Amino acid sequence: MSEKNEKAGEMGAAPAETVASAAARTHIDDACESTGNRLQPECDVAAEAHDIACDVVIVGCGVAGLYCALNLPSTLSVVMLAKTTVDECDSMLAQGGICVQHDDADYAPFFEDTLRAGHYENRCESVDLMIRASRSIISDLVKRGVDFERDQAGNLRYTREGAHSRPRICFHSDITGDEITSTLLARVCELPNVRILEHTCMDDILVAQEEVQVSAGVTTKNKVAAQGEADAATQNATNIEDHDCAPLVAAVSATQRDAKPHQPQTRCCGILAHAADGVQLRIFAGQTLWACGGIGGTYPRSTNFPSLTGDACAIAARHGIALEHMDYVQIHPTSLYSTRPGRAFLISESCRGEGAVLLDANGNRFTDELQPRDVVSAAIYRQMAAEGTDFVRLSFANMPKDEITGHFGNIYKRCLEEGFDITHEPIPVVPAQHYFMGGVRVDRNSATDMPGLHAAGETSCNGVHGKNRLASNSLLESLVFAQRAAWNMCRKLGVEAPVAQTYPEQPCGADAQAYKRLCAEAERKTHESATQGEPQTAAQTCSQTCSQTCTQNAVHDRPQTCAQNAGQSATPTEPRNAGHPGSQAEAQTCPQKPSPSDIDRTASSKEVVCA
Repeated sequence: MSEKNEKAGEMGAAPAETVASAAARTHIDDACESTGNRLQPECDVAAEAHDIACDVVIVGCGVAGLYCALNLPSTLSVVMLAKTTVDECDSMLAQGGICVQHDDADYAPFFEDTLRAGHYENRCESVDLMIRASRSIISDLVKRGVDFERDQAGNLRYTREGAHSRPRICFHSDITGDEITSTLLARVCELPNVRILEHTCMDDILVAQEEVQVSAGVTTKNKVAAQGEADAATQNATNIEDHDCAPLVAAVSATQRDAKPHQPQTRCCGILAHAADGVQLRIFAGQTLWACGGIGGTYPRSTNFPSLTGDACAIAARHGIALEHMDYVQIHPTSLYSTRPGRAFLISESCRGEGAVLLDANGNRFTDELQPRDVVSAAIYRQMAAEGTDFVRLSFANMPKDEITGHFGNIYKRCLEEGFDITHEPIPVVPAQHYFMGGVRVDRNSATDMPGLHAAGETSCNGVHGKNRLASNSLLESLVFAQRAAWNMCRKLGVEAPVAQTYPEQPCGADAQAYKRLCAEAERKTHESATQGEPQTAAQTCSQTCSQTCTQNAVHDRPQTCAQNAGQSATPTEPRNAGHPGSQAEAQTCPQKPSPSDIDRTASSKEVVCA
């Protein structure tokens, strides 16, 4: 072992801002200044009043929240909340890339790969929607300025990651999430109807009787009417439990502190929050989106930012809003080993997709690196237990140096900072909590079972990922279902969405036949698993190896405040688990598909009757 490897325990994995993200932040600030839509860290309107009225409030500024805002018309007033800063979201950290249906023949293989990785516990209708929407999503990202890698002919380059049967992942170096998120954020900052409040923490939701609605256009009503509606909603607020902002709770509701399932006639009419200076806010909105990320901040070792503490899930549990698969937590096989506290630095799965291999203490390869993440993580834990070590090694010896310094330039530079030259030696790696497949249960339109409330991104559970997420499906899933949330909000608010849907609600032709077959296969596999039992997952292995029980729900009873969540971990609590939603039958039409070879061209919106 080299001297650097012996000193691995002394080296940290504290987050460091990349050059790309720093440049992105400057670009974002410039865009905001030029359009007058400045980021407001302490909510200047709160100095005048504690109440804000808008058409849509979005909690979270990752790709899901940003893309939802971009898919809402400019006639709607939108308020977005960032718990810390806009660039501290897990979307910024995504390295590998974003999946896309490679061509027409890739529907079934892409579907099968997603099901296989998810142990066939995926919700098939959601997988189908994600795959068929993927090319229009990539086209739209390109139109908005996202710079994906291309070959010499100008076509998109694709990379491959574990559990993928072929290369189908678009990427930008090894900072794809940074590229997509910063670009979308810059576009949002150009919108005159969107206001972003940084350092503004969600504490709860406003819940009112169905007949007391904060409807679309509330911001255009006269001041007396708007105030009257806000007062009525406050008087009818229900099911608000004690939490960290006790004075705010007392001001909103002095009754019904016990968590009870909400009644069918209740609806969400906005958000309770507080700014960095302690100013307490009531944000009334016709529609609300939770897009506030996962639960990594509650784990002692995670690739997530510490501010991601499952706040929406905790609030949902108190209000009786359905949660699903709260024990489905993904452990990523390769984070850079360190004994220092702080966010673990992720070593992208694309590295293994391009030839990096895992080695034991004797320098021997001990597993197939391209298996699903939970399988590889479990193999690493077994190897560590057999050797009595705290890490294994990842070797880049099979990769050309220019691929390492080019495609994986950010990883290469970060490892150099930690004392490792990956072009000459293997690095110590260890699994870490990475992604949450469960969350607030939503339907195909990202709607929760409380009217007026949607959820998208890692906060939500639409069933795409099943029991284990396929690599690089997270960005795609977030974008597809954030867009669907925006479309559904527009329908509810009676306005037209600026971007029309270009794919049918149900699969057609050969895709429909493949869909039927794959749904039957998933049903058969899950039945077999239920009767025979499944192999041990990485999360189960982790619970035996680590002091942290990774299969428990990592949502604490009360969401942490901005001050509390910095650098702290919360104690997980046992979740409730909701049932599976039923399928939804809808009329279907088949739009013409965009040419796979011309992804930059806008997909045709012309629809034809499905044969």
